[in-house]
Parts: sequence; structure tokens; C-alpha cells
Amino acid sequence: MFHLVRGVNRSLLIAWLAACGVWLAQPALAEKLPASVAQHPTEHEDTVALNARLSLHEVLQQVVAIHPQQALLAAHQQMVNARKIMAKSWLPLAPSVGFSHQNDAWLSDRDEREWQAQMQIPIWLPGQREARSQVASLADNSLSQDQASLQQLAADLLRNAVWEIAMRRNELRLAESRRDTLRSIAEDVQKRFRAGEVAKLEVMQTSQETLQAERLWITAQAELMHAQFRYQQLTGLNEMPARLEESLSSREGYTESPFWLAAQAKVKLAEGQRDLTMIEQRQNPTLTVNTRTIQGGFDSKFNGSMGLYVNIPLQSEVQRAPLIANAEQNIGDARMQLETLRRQLENSLHEAEHNLHVSRQELAVIEQQQAIASENFALARKAYRLGELDLNQLLRLQLLAFEAERSLSSQQLQVQWNIAKYNQAVGVLP
Repeated sequence: MFHLVRGVNRSLLIAWLAACGVWLAQPALAEKLPASVAQHPTEHEDTVALNARLSLHEVLQQVVAIHPQQALLAAHQQMVNARKIMAKSWLPLAPSVGFSHQNDAWLSDRDEREWQAQMQIPIWLPGQREARSQVASLADNSLSQDQASLQQLAADLLRNAVWEIAMRRNELRLAESRRDTLRSIAEDVQKRFRAGEVAKLEVMQTSQETLQAERLWITAQAELMHAQFRYQQLTGLNEMPARLEESLSSREGYTESPFWLAAQAKVKLAEGQRDLTMIEQRQNPTLTVNTRTIQGGFDSKFNGSMGLYVNIPLQSEVQRAPLIANAEQNIGDARMQLETLRRQLENSLHEAEHNLHVSRQELAVIEQQQAIASENFALARKAYRLGELDLNQLLRLQLLAFEAERSLSSQQLQVQWNIAKYNQAVGVLP
């Protein structure tokens, strides 16, 4: 086995082969190329097909429809409907009726009888009805903004999911291309080995490189399956749009972002609830209308009467203080969330602008690198076949060409992804 390798120390060669995992008792391994794993069916496979007639916007509506937050929005809708009912009601609270009867059968027993019926009617406080109507309108607007915010959240999830699949598919395509290229190089080495032009060591070296490329291809395939599974979980679909590119939005700020508008709506709603609390810090006065019928103990005739009763609750600091404090705390929480969101949106917009600018500059440089590396490898391939270049130099140039191609295709996708991220930062839906 070693007579073909001249000028190589035998012990060093054995150590090198052992490090590469080559069994000397099985020389056929060095002569036989690895079979593709793709020939064998995989036990676990998640497939997402491309559909040219499917748009990102259509998929977005599907993501929104099955998003778990829909249950919360439905509950908020019931609360908004309840506020509207309260604002449109004729009375601030439900009226109440009461009945009573009194006699002296168990005491004096003089046949004295008394029957009484009453209705208690709550009265609106000054400005209460208008304040409730305002809160109902603010709650309705807040709900609308929350629904738009959910769409924007779903757009972020969808954009990341589809572009991750695009990146993983690109990695798989490149891994497959490198594997096929190394197989072709290995075939050339085999031909030269049979012709006695190269040592068997080069055959084993190309086999190792091909096995490594096969391993990278398997890893890339697995990563693509994971990305496709996450897409299926998000959308409930087994198809995705064939076109993912978006046009760069002309917006320059985040003030139209649904996230920002929803946070502002929550502050206004909290302020409206505080204003309503200032009015409803005391109970509503009530008007009671009653009728009374009495049959006297010494007179069998009935005596009927009607009366009015007004109840005006007094304001108490014990009741007022916790209500106002709770309302002010809600405003503070809403303003804190608004300020926190402002910082997050500013950071996201700055990063999106900067990353898009830098990625475009990098793309211009990578395009030149790829062109040079591709031409170098093509020349090196010809030189190796003519015996003007050794295998190590060829493999090094092939690796450089592969890395340059991977950088170029990945950067092209990254630029488009960064455009989508910028659109997301300014609040534009796909």
C-alpha cells in the first residue's frame, strides 16, 4: 500500500491515516466513493412546497386567523360591547323593586295590616354618561389597534419563518453542489490513480473530503426540515409563496407602526378611565317611588298613599382614594409601556437601517470575491488535470470558491431579508 508514496515516513503516514479514521485492513474504503444518503428514504421529513400563486399577504391572514391571541381579542371585544351597552343605557345602574307587608297578628292582634311596594331608580351623575361613552369609544379604538398590532406581530413571525427557510434551502443547495464537486474531483483522482500518476493517499484524502461534504449536506437537510416544520406550525400550511421579496418602504419612522399606535391607544384609554373614575368616585343618587296601603286596627277601611324618596350618598375619602390611585396606576403602567416600546422601536429601526446599508455594501465586495474565487478554481481544476497543480492546492481553492459562493448567495438573501426587517420596523405589512 505504501510503495506508491515516495519520500513519506511510514510511521507518520500510518498516524495520519488513523487520525482520518481510515482502517488499513479495509483498503476498499479508500477506493469507493460514499453512497448518497438521499438514496435512502428518511424516517422524518417535513415538506413545504413552493406555490407561485400564493402571496405573503394571504399566508399572513392565515397566521392571524389561527394565532392564540385571537382568544384574548375576542374577550376584549366582549368588554368593548359591555362598555357600549353601559354608555347607551337609560339608567346608570339597574333599577330595583321591593315589596313589604306588615301586620299585628302575633302581637296586639287588632287586625292592623300594611302593604308597601317601591321602585328604586338610579340617577346619572353630572357628566357620567358622556364619560362612559368616551371610554367606550376609546376602548373600541384600542381594540382596533390591538387587532392591527396582532397582524404586525404575525408579519414578524411569518417574515422570519419564510426567510429562514430560504436561507436553509440555499445552504442545502450549496452543500449539495460542494458534495457533487468533490465527487467529481474524486473521480478525477481515481482516474489518475489507476493511471499511476498519483498516490493512493490522494484517493483517501478526496474520500475524506467527500464524506465531510456528505455530512454537511445531511446537516443542512435536517436544518431545512426544522425550519419547514416551524413554518407549518405557524401557518398550518404545507405551501409557501415562491416570491418572498418585498419593496423597500418609503416610511422613515415608526410612528405609523401598529405597535406604537396600540400603545398610544392604551394610554388614552387609561386616561379616559381615570376621568370616568373621577366622576364615579361616589355612588349614584337614587329616586325611590313607593306606594303604601294600610288597614287600621279600629277601622276596616283601606288607606292608600304614595311617596317619593331621594337618596344622595356622601363622598368618602375611604372609597375615593383607592379608586383614584388605581386609575392613576393604570395610566402610569400604560405610559411606562409606551416609553419602553418607543426605545425598542427606535433600536429596531436603527438596526434595520444600519444592517440594510451595511449588507448592501458587503454584497458589492462579495460579488467581486466570488468572481475571482470561481475563476481561480476553474483554472486550478484544469491545472490539476494536466498535472500542474497538487491536490492540496486544488482542494484549498475549491473550498475558497465554495465559501465565496455561499457568502454571495447568503448575502443576496440577507439583503432581501433586511428589506423585510426594515418594513417590519416601520410597520408595513407584506
